[in-house]
Amino acid sequence: MKQNKEKGITLIALVITIIVLLILAGVAIATLTGDNGVLTKAVSAKEKTERAEVIENAKLDILGIQSNKNGKITIGDLKGVLDKYFKDVPEEITEEDIATLELTTKEGKYKIKVSEIYNGKLEGISGAMSVSDLKVGEYVKYGDKLTAQTYITKEDGEPDTGYETSQTFNTNTTTLWRVINKKANGDVEIVAVNNTLSDDGKGLYLGGYEGFINAKTVLDNLCLKLYANPTYGTARSINADDINNLTEFDSETVDNPIYTYTVSESMPLYDTLIEETKEYSGAVTGDSIPVFFWLASNCKNVTADYFDVYVRCVKEGKMDCELLYTEYSGMGSTFPASYAYSVRPIVTLNSSVQIDTSDATKDGSVQGKAWELK
Repeated sequence: MKQNKEKGITLIALVITIIVLLILAGVAIATLTGDNGVLTKAVSAKEKTERAEVIENAKLDILGIQSNKNGKITIGDLKGVLDKYFKDVPEEITEEDIATLELTTKEGKYKIKVSEIYNGKLEGISGAMSVSDLKVGEYVKYGDKLTAQTYITKEDGEPDTGYETSQTFNTNTTTLWRVINKKANGDVEIVAVNNTLSDDGKGLYLGGYEGFINAKTVLDNLCLKLYANPTYGTARSINADDINNLTEFDSETVDNPIYTYTVSESMPLYDTLIEETKEYSGAVTGDSIPVFFWLASNCKNVTADYFDVYVRCVKEGKMDCELLYTEYSGMGSTFPASYAYSVRPIVTLNSSVQIDTSDATKDGSVQGKAWELK
């Protein structure tokens, strides 16, 4: 009699198969998630890449600063870069901090030593700080860095001011200055606390079409000649953009090309730039009004009937402009006018310029505590 023989998996074979599968699964899991696993390595690689990107971006920022400063970088420059990428950056950074200070990134994911980003010399050590650390409104002593110069209008190839005679202006080395603007590259703009007048105590006369056309050139040239110092920075006249920036007035939103507006007392540097002009109570005529000052900006208003040209100014507490020339269509006649307002220079200090901090009583808060340049 034949017997049926059925083939199948024995219990022992099944157990062995399960054990092998479990071993393979363990190996696979370990390969993916262990300390040296694929997933762990992928996460680690991602973190290393992100961390390296922070370092690389910060290094590029520093290289950009150095390219504009002949390879130099100040304490303020470095702090500005670190503030961009890290939290809780100390207010004061020393060369010792470069080697030891470890900072946490903005999102709190990585810790990075300053030396991984920059490991060189800092400008502004030992009783000094960079001008880039100054604040808008602080007082600065700059006159002692100037050599007395003379500027004579309408001479030495200077353009016509529209006034019949020339005027002589000399450097005012006694005036203090205040920070009016901080630029993105670390340079700082300072504006003179006092107006610059001609030797006879009058303002700069500008008149007629020539005064309109040449106002910006004359004002900028005058300030450059009298107040620039190649070691510290260049100079120019204050202009309408400077006042608009302080007041946050957007001239692009107004249709009137000869816009004017009253300046609020909350404006930074109001007491230096606006207050005295507001207090003037005399008649506004072509005579000299030294408390008003010109802005190196002009404007015009053209219609089918007339052609008006203006030079902007600050007067009577307002951003304003003076009409210097009018021409009526078909009449063949013009009506020139002239005014004499003062000049207000602005100096751009290079970010490499240092402030002397050895005198603890100087903090730039008031005129008597004006910062001194090294």
